Amino acid sequence: MMRMRRFKLHTGEYPVYELTKENYLTKTKKDKRYSAVGKDQCKRDFAVCPACDNPIQIIGIYKKLENTDKPYGRHYNHDTAIAKHNEQAYQFCPYASNHYDVTRDMKKEKMTDYERDIYRSTRNNFDLAVAILESDLGILVTKNMAEHMLKEYVASKAHMYYWATLYNIPWMLLYFSTSRPCYGLIVKKESSLYQYLIKRKDVRFTPYSFRKGYVRVENNGYFLNLKYTLLDHKRRVVNDEVVEEIWLELYSVNSKGEFDTEYRQKFVINEYRFPNLVAAPKYRRQWLIDLAKNIMPEI
Repeated sequence: MMRMRRFKLHTGEYPVYELTKENYLTKTKKDKRYSAVGKDQCKRDFAVCPACDNPIQIIGIYKKLENTDKPYGRHYNHDTAIAKHNEQAYQFCPYASNHYDVTRDMKKEKMTDYERDIYRSTRNNFDLAVAILESDLGILVTKNMAEHMLKEYVASKAHMYYWATLYNIPWMLLYFSTSRPCYGLIVKKESSLYQYLIKRKDVRFTPYSFRKGYVRVENNGYFLNLKYTLLDHKRRVVNDEVVEEIWLELYSVNSKGEFDTEYRQKFVINEYRFPNLVAAPKYRRQWLIDLAKNIMPEI
């Protein structure tokens, strides 16, 4: 049985909290929607799974547990006042007891409210997803790059991907994009990517005056045989925590037409970051929001 150490109060675009007794009682206010007395006359406490938006039962809030000193959540396969049970979303939740070997091409057959929420959050919060990508990758997302990501996200039906969640939206946007040339890429100085590129003899940088601290990648007298992509989306649960990873890869094409990996960088995706940014954004970029709404039709 998988134990959850995080919870949400509502389904959809809401913050994720660490599951402690103090947090749970403070956030729920002991409101009646978060508890119920069953036919067995036992009181049960509830919240929402941060990964699949299903109801979860909170164990150990009032009663000391024998096997752990911390409360935890576990899936509850019935409807509650705060969330309805969604079997499809549960089947592909990282906290479920089911385990699948998943490839990028594996998509769910049926769209439920959960997949629809993923799509709508991508559409409504595209600018915030871009902010996370820019911060972590050290790459400035231009209009051309943004359009490319959005069009391929829609064409790929990325919201139906087995492991698509409300929290990994930023990474899925680039994961479902085809590879792009590094030539013309605008990178942040002192980023890990910049530190790699500056060592290459076939790369030079030119100033980029529109964003402080960024430079444009150019060729240095040679054809720049280098592209970038996101690959190897993996996830597992370790010590009651979801460990989700994805890799940025730069590659070239050799004389035989084969792909040679030149650079790999691992990124860790957590359950807090994107939902909490959506719940309390510091600023918004309207042009990116408008772009997403123009390219992504409503569903």
